[in-house]
Amino acid sequence: MKRLIRSTAAASVATLAIVGLAACASGAGASSDNSSGTSPVYFGVSAATTGQYAQYGEQFKEAFDLAVEEVNADGGIDGHPVALKYEDSQSDPKQSVAVAQKFVGDDSISLVFGDYSSAASIPASPIYTAGKLLQYGFNNSNPDFTAKGTQYQWSTSITTSATYTWTADYIKKQGIDSVGVSYLNTADWGIPAYNAFKAEAKKVGLKITDAEGVLDTSDDYRPSLTKAVADKPEAFVHIGYGPDAAKIVTQLRAIGYDGAFYGGQDEESFDGTKDAEGAINGAEFLASNPAKEVQDFVKAFKKKYPQETEVTGFEAGAYDALHVAVEAAKIGGTSREGILAGFKKVKDVPSVVYGKITFDQSTRRVASPQLTPSILKDGSWVAYNG
Repeated sequence: MKRLIRSTAAASVATLAIVGLAACASGAGASSDNSSGTSPVYFGVSAATTGQYAQYGEQFKEAFDLAVEEVNADGGIDGHPVALKYEDSQSDPKQSVAVAQKFVGDDSISLVFGDYSSAASIPASPIYTAGKLLQYGFNNSNPDFTAKGTQYQWSTSITTSATYTWTADYIKKQGIDSVGVSYLNTADWGIPAYNAFKAEAKKVGLKITDAEGVLDTSDDYRPSLTKAVADKPEAFVHIGYGPDAAKIVTQLRAIGYDGAFYGGQDEESFDGTKDAEGAINGAEFLASNPAKEVQDFVKAFKKKYPQETEVTGFEAGAYDALHVAVEAAKIGGTSREGILAGFKKVKDVPSVVYGKITFDQSTRRVASPQLTPSILKDGSWVAYNG
C-alpha cells in the first residue's frame, strides 16, 4: 500500500488546559526516573488512531514498533526495555491538548512523540512545557513549532520554509523562468509555505505568472487552474498534499496544460494517478536509496509487515525518531530532565532519512537537512538527475 508522505489553534485552548498542571512541572511527573531494576522506559505517542488522519497513526505505529523491537533486542536502554503508550488525538487540536494533559500527569512518561500535524502539536506545546516533558514533533514542518516553542519542543522534520525555498531554487536551476502556482489556502501551512516560495522565487528571478489559493476539500479546481496558466508559464507548482495534488494535476492536464509539474507526495492517490507520472519534488527519504542503512530498514520493515508494498518518509521519520530518543536517554538518563539533557548532546545518530542526525541547538531541528530531487516513474518515486 502506498501512503502519504507530510493553524495554530486558539491560544486560549492551550492556556485553559494548563490550569492545574503547575504542580506537574515540579513534581514527580516532571522528574520520573526509570533507573531502578529493569522497569520499562515509557515514551508517549500522541497520534491519530481514528478519524481522517488515522492512516498516519498506523504508519507511525508500524515504524515505532519495529524500532522498539530492534532496540529491545539489543538490550534496550541500559538494560531497560522501551515501551510505548499510545493516545488517540485524531490529530485534532482539542484532542491533542487533552492527550498532553494526560501524558504530563503520567509520572512514567519520559518523552512524547507527536503529533502528526503542527496544527495539533502547537496548541499542546504549552502543556508539555509546563510539565517539563519533551515534545518530539518529528513530523512537524511548521517552523513555529520550534521557533515559537521552548527548549521542550524538538523536531527532525525539515521546515516548509526550507522545503519551498529549495523548490524555487531547484526550478530556477533547471533553466525555468516562469511558473504558475496553486497553494493550499490555510494559515498554518499553505500560506506560509507559499510565502517562502514566493520570496525565494523573487530572489532568484523566477517569475510567478499567477498564484491561486485553493482548498484541499474542493473537487473542481479548473477555474483557478485556468487563471494560473493563462500566461503560459513554463512549469507549474502545487504547494499542498498528495490527494489534492492528484486532483489538481489531473485537471491541469484536462484543461490542456502540458508543462512540468512540481508537487505531489508519496501517497496512494497521487502515485496511482496517470497524469502524475513525471511529477518532480524534493524528498527527504526515498526507499530506492541504495545506502545500506536505508535498504536494511526497508528490508526489515517489509519482513515485519509483508502486507505493505511501499515504505515512505512517514515510516522512516518515525523509525528515526525512536532511535534518536533512545540515544538521548542513553546519554542523559531516562528521567524527563535526563531526556532533555540528552537531546542537547546527541550527535551523529544513524538515520535512514538523513544518514546522520545532529541537532542545531539554536533551532532544535536537524542541522543542514538535505532534500533529494525525485521524480515519479511507474508509480514510484526515484532520484532524479534531470
